Amino acid sequence: MRGFLIFILGGALYAQAPDKYPLETLKIQGNQRISADRIVAASGLKLKAPVHKADFDAARGRLLESGAFESVGYSYKPSAANSGYDATFDVVEIAMLYPYRFEALPAPDDALRAALRKQEPLLGDRIPGTPQVLNRYTAAIRKFLENKLEVTSEVTSDSGTLEIVFRPPGERARVADVNFTGNQAILTPLLVQKLSKDAIGIPYSEPLFRRVLDAAIRPMYEERGLIQVAFPEITAKKSEAVDGVVVTIAIREGAAYALGTVTVAGLPADEVAQLAKSDDWHKGETINFANIEASLEKIRKRERSEGYLRVDTRVIREIRDQEHTVNLTIHVEPGPQFTLGKLTIEGLDLITEPVIRKMWQIEPGKPFQDGYPEAFLNRVREEGIFDNLGKTRAESNIDENTHKVDVALFFSGAATPAKDKRR
Repeated sequence: MRGFLIFILGGALYAQAPDKYPLETLKIQGNQRISADRIVAASGLKLKAPVHKADFDAARGRLLESGAFESVGYSYKPSAANSGYDATFDVVEIAMLYPYRFEALPAPDDALRAALRKQEPLLGDRIPGTPQVLNRYTAAIRKFLENKLEVTSEVTSDSGTLEIVFRPPGERARVADVNFTGNQAILTPLLVQKLSKDAIGIPYSEPLFRRVLDAAIRPMYEERGLIQVAFPEITAKKSEAVDGVVVTIAIREGAAYALGTVTVAGLPADEVAQLAKSDDWHKGETINFANIEASLEKIRKRERSEGYLRVDTRVIREIRDQEHTVNLTIHVEPGPQFTLGKLTIEGLDLITEPVIRKMWQIEPGKPFQDGYPEAFLNRVREEGIFDNLGKTRAESNIDENTHKVDVALFFSGAATPAKDKRR
């Protein structure tokens, strides 16, 4: 932890070290996310107010107690006019900050946040997960609720990202059943059946439930071109039949959209031209994102067969509400091209191993085809190259630094070349 430096003042001003002198300037260094003005306010120091060492110590202590900083150091020296002090605070902010939310608390979200900002002006909507910060925030929430309810805090990833949740203590109620209102394009039993597989039994919180809902239900609508489907209201009520809650989801389906243009970027021009002629996209028809994903997988599979094992695709949607169409821009990011390194064959003798090496079609240094080792072994077995062939397996060792793939083929059993296949 950084300490603090005290410059000994000289002359008539410094002969009276115990006395206070005005703070003429205060500079903040090292801050990244928290503004200097907020740090100065949190320190308690005020310009022109008389200060001495004890005041700087107290300011440093207040900043450390805020929980926003890993360390705080300071220095001060006489001002140019020898009429007061120039001070500098050097801070190191806590690296990890989390968004926070409230769950099952009997107060509006906006009111709770306003109360916390009033008490904690230094921190905004992202706070450290340190014990001192969480303890202060939970105490402030309890006070706002007039101490009628206990409040706990935890860092959780329910919503898909790490965040701090303030909620009542105890186990959360689990989802016992689900229901839907407002749906027309898809029958309720189909929606219930699909969502129940993932939702029944999980601890209920709205962010977690929305995450499950988006993963299970949204794709069903996007297969029908209903890309603007929304779930404006989710309510949870205690089940009268079993222990848990019944969650009801209101659906706003919206209109069906057709596929407009498809633009592909990141591939050679000849490949882009070939894709543009493909019937896979079904342009002008109701868009079906399951079909779009199948087409993207074809692109990725072709790239992996050329050695681009880490290929990725990103799809940007341009939604045109007036025409009810969606234009797609597909970014193909091939990544590095991997080549074959060393081929090792285990379990064969001096007679049978050359047979396999002759059949193997990828030379060292050539692009490695994803899935080729497994397909090669299947071919060996299907063509009856060997008699008495036991189990076979392939291992591919991918080096992310050199972009080489070493392959080992393992054979077991007393494999001998079949008489009519001997080469």
